[in-house]
Amino acid sequence: MNQLAPDGSLSPKEQTPTGLPAGTDPAAPAAAAGYSAASLPAWAQGPRQRRFFTRKRLISGGVILLLLGFLLWLNYPFLPDFRVLLFSRPTSQLSSQSAPGQWTMHGGDLAQTKALPRDTAGSPPAGRLLWSTPLGENTRSAPIVADGRVYFGGHFQIAAFDAATGDLLWRQPATGPVAGTLAAAGPYIYVGFQDHHLHALDPATGESRWQFRAGDAITAAPVVHQGILYFGSWDGRLYALDSATGAEIWTYQATARIASPAAISDNILAVGDRNGRMHLLNARTGQNRLIFRTPKSTYAAAVMAHDLVYFPAGGRLYAINAAEKEIPGQYQFKRVWAQLWLWKTPGVPPPAKQQAGRWRFSPDGTDSTIVAAPAVAGGRLYVGDLQGILYTLDALTGRELARTQLQGGLYAPPLLAGGILYAATQEGYLYALDAATGQTHWQLNLGAPVEQPMALVSGRLYLRTADGIIHAVE
Repeated sequence: MNQLAPDGSLSPKEQTPTGLPAGTDPAAPAAAAGYSAASLPAWAQGPRQRRFFTRKRLISGGVILLLLGFLLWLNYPFLPDFRVLLFSRPTSQLSSQSAPGQWTMHGGDLAQTKALPRDTAGSPPAGRLLWSTPLGENTRSAPIVADGRVYFGGHFQIAAFDAATGDLLWRQPATGPVAGTLAAAGPYIYVGFQDHHLHALDPATGESRWQFRAGDAITAAPVVHQGILYFGSWDGRLYALDSATGAEIWTYQATARIASPAAISDNILAVGDRNGRMHLLNARTGQNRLIFRTPKSTYAAAVMAHDLVYFPAGGRLYAINAAEKEIPGQYQFKRVWAQLWLWKTPGVPPPAKQQAGRWRFSPDGTDSTIVAAPAVAGGRLYVGDLQGILYTLDALTGRELARTQLQGGLYAPPLLAGGILYAATQEGYLYALDAATGQTHWQLNLGAPVEQPMALVSGRLYLRTADGIIHAVE
């Protein structure tokens, strides 16, 4: 029973917040009087049901999602690709990096420096021809040397020779001319063919262990790093496979065919395409970090040293910063900016220079004919041109330090070992020069142009002349 207060009203503990007796519907008196609960003051209305998806909340949530999506788009190159990291792992740690006494890949090392330190160079060759063996019609495949064998890709064949004698060890048929240099890593020799297939071969017999089909011809030399096999194809893709099984880990789409090998340093991969673009990628996930654009084609392999990427394009030598990252859409924005500036739009300043560019070398400020990749070591860079001039540059600034005139143009890259620079020309001359002074130690006439990279192992140079003959010089 309700208790009355001294003034005759209900006691406070028996009242509701609206002042009505407990158990009384707040809307009942209003309904009896012809009013709805909604027309009552807020203090007189009963508890409301709150809606979670209000208009204000939906608009705020949409704005937040748009901002998060925009930030994710801006930072995509800087975020790891967890899908590849977690679900596409290589099953080995194979590498084509040359060990002492080996030359197991194009360029000799992962960074494509074509340079051997003094403590691993061994005794320098004296310029004497040790042996010569014909391999048939010439191709663009350069020699590699592993475990006392020299491997070459030939015209419709692959062959292995004894490194000391030049004797043929085995020969396997190929489906066409082998244009790319082979690579050796662990129990495999890797080679790409123009029939779109890449094969992993047994080094002892040349028989195929497994194969992978790409989208077009393969003329780029393969590279192996931390269990991942990289190679480019004419379909414009760079493929990354498990080097032990051939399973695909990731692919990257460039802007044109890829015919040169990749260079790798500090988990950054650099590879050029025929549109003159140099692509910098995350070597583990294939994520694009930056594209540096030049107006002419890029044919030779990039070289990585001193946190820079060096490469020839259009007859000039470029050096770009390997650590740069490009925000998506940045290039397109700069193109519009440049166009507005060219139209002399009021208030538009001159466009900024292309990101990552450090320096560009063109002798005497004119168009050059540099087509070969450089050799880099000890803060110096060595590169030749088709006029037969071998340049020595400061590797950090691109400043010319010296030049040496040789007989014949330099289409093949030089090789540096133990302070001696080896260069071969299109006139068929092989030179051994003092890297510091340019003085000639010796020269040898091989009788035919040299257009592909050389290999140096245990005091012997291995190279191929344009007449299809393999030479060993000691």
